[in-house]
Amino acid sequence: MHASITPYEEIIAVFEGRGSEKVPWNIRHEFWYYYNLAKGTLPAEYKGMSLLDICLKWGASWRCYSGYFTKSFVKVSYAGDIEINTSVSDKIFVTEFKTPKGTLRQVNIRDEVGLTSRIIEYPVKSLENLKPLEYILENLRVEFDWETYNEMEENLKGQGLVSYFFPRSPYQRLILEYMGLERTMSFLLKYRREVEEFMKVIKASNDNFYKVMATTPIKIFNLGENIDVRMTPPRIFEKYCLPYYRERADYLHRNGKYVHIHVDGYAKPLLPLLNETNLDGIEALTVKPVGDMTLEDLKNSLSDEIVILDGIPYIYFIAEIVSQDEFKEFVKEIISMFQDRLILGISDELPPPADISRVKIVSKIINEVCRR
Repeated sequence: MHASITPYEEIIAVFEGRGSEKVPWNIRHEFWYYYNLAKGTLPAEYKGMSLLDICLKWGASWRCYSGYFTKSFVKVSYAGDIEINTSVSDKIFVTEFKTPKGTLRQVNIRDEVGLTSRIIEYPVKSLENLKPLEYILENLRVEFDWETYNEMEENLKGQGLVSYFFPRSPYQRLILEYMGLERTMSFLLKYRREVEEFMKVIKASNDNFYKVMATTPIKIFNLGENIDVRMTPPRIFEKYCLPYYRERADYLHRNGKYVHIHVDGYAKPLLPLLNETNLDGIEALTVKPVGDMTLEDLKNSLSDEIVILDGIPYIYFIAEIVSQDEFKEFVKEIISMFQDRLILGISDELPPPADISRVKIVSKIINEVCRR
């Protein structure tokens, strides 16, 4: 390959099955940066630097997702008579969605520095609540913001990947956004027909995003899931996830795109099923001691055609837990095992207390292993 190839071109080459002379080192470090900035623990040398410049200083490239600590090039609006009101009290914020079909109430709690939040009261508490949610989803509109997208591509200059998380699959949206796991499982037992019909409503709403994004220059997409076998066991995966993934992958492939999935929890029992999804890659697979699998499990269970994105568990960047020698040996091993189909990164993000010297040496290890 030509010496001036960009990290973006290296990543594309891996997805195209051509491999790369040098394994791409492609990371997500946004939370590390903004958490330490908020806590006053960001090293002085990085203050005032852009996220891209920090990557380049570390010898890495940036996996830049629309809307994740960046501007979003996907604009969502609503037709119809929908009123959204939010009230904030300390770390708690309450959102009300008023529609002609009824009102929904959702409560979130922010983290200690206000960067992220989690739902502590889900909007769907009864079958009756599905009516206003259906009204909202049916009136959703999606638009691609070309100006923002072009600005992000221009700023990145090929030193990484500008990409997009699609809305989650219907089952995942139910357990993570609308009902929570316990209520979803309860409703599937009591009201299976109604819930499965509502999954079709979610899918139809998600269609809006796929139709818009398939026409854009973006080549590589993320399905946006958060797969963990403890919340999505094999039987559920086969019934509700696998057909959805196949349909989405086939649609994007017909439009000249690549697509991968975010699997950041325990997932060893799902590895054989992931081969049946028609997806091009898997992001954030996490081996022991954080996850439930080993590199050998990945090698033995996954098709050789599936691209592995990330692979180094975040815990390996914490010096108090994993020694420097263990870290280096692990990085060498994963590169040697998966070199031609690996986009090396952190499963799934750089943690705030990370030893940055370890981030810096990865590119040196890549050069050392890939020269052999």
